[in-house]
Amino acid sequence: MDADPMKSSSLGAGINLLKGTKTAVQLNPGIEDFKIMINDQISNAEISRWILRKFLEKFDSHDYSVQVSHSIEMPISAGFGTSGSGALSLVLALKDALDIDTPNEECYTLAHIADTENKGGLGTVMAEIAGGFEVRVDFGGPGVGKVESIPIDRDFQVIILYFGPFDTKKALSDKSLIDNILKYGQTCTDELLKDPSIERFLELSQWFVNKIEAASNNVKKIIKKMSKNGYICSMPLFGESVFSIQPKKRAAELSRLLQEYGTVIISDISTEGPHIC
Repeated sequence: MDADPMKSSSLGAGINLLKGTKTAVQLNPGIEDFKIMINDQISNAEISRWILRKFLEKFDSHDYSVQVSHSIEMPISAGFGTSGSGALSLVLALKDALDIDTPNEECYTLAHIADTENKGGLGTVMAEIAGGFEVRVDFGGPGVGKVESIPIDRDFQVIILYFGPFDTKKALSDKSLIDNILKYGQTCTDELLKDPSIERFLELSQWFVNKIEAASNNVKKIIKKMSKNGYICSMPLFGESVFSIQPKKRAAELSRLLQEYGTVIISDISTEGPHIC
């Protein structure tokens, strides 16, 4: 990971979920005070607080009492990019609420730095800006890194078996793990671009997770069982979860197979990227 957050990100690929994050903000001039809610619960939300301070310093010299309400559909700290989606939705909500005349890319840059410096994720923001089925082919934040989009059939859905949270910050502080991610991530990216398909993505994702030795025994067991049933599955980084991507009919079948092991989530794929509703 580069010391300059704008040169930091990750090489790799991913799918953007339609189940995402919506953020609303209320600003009132007065003594600076931040209140942040996640799914109606008060939260310390380090990344959101970081963004509020930096955004207001950069774009508005006034003090505000700010209330932020994040509505997050996916489990938090589970490898589903909620830190990045929270950061992106917050910078766009602030831009809209304060009527700031600046390109979205400048806001995205702030979200990327926030997520990277606070160890919420490395390539999450870049992936979510792209939307859809994306491949990060060059390191860096908005305007520096490069992401390629791969067309995907609307019939596909993402099926997830969720076991529990995973400490992303701890994982991103593990130098050995990060070194392996960088080593094998390049190989996977190169191979996927030779055959940019969902099936190849799943195969490479499974191979990658095995190489970096990030999966728990529980996750490994489910991946192996589903393979015997004809479904290629893998693990999101970083999360105590199992996922696959299948046409809707097969998605329903896989969901039934997974239900006996834990919480199952099915999501359509989002191709739109961050936006104001």
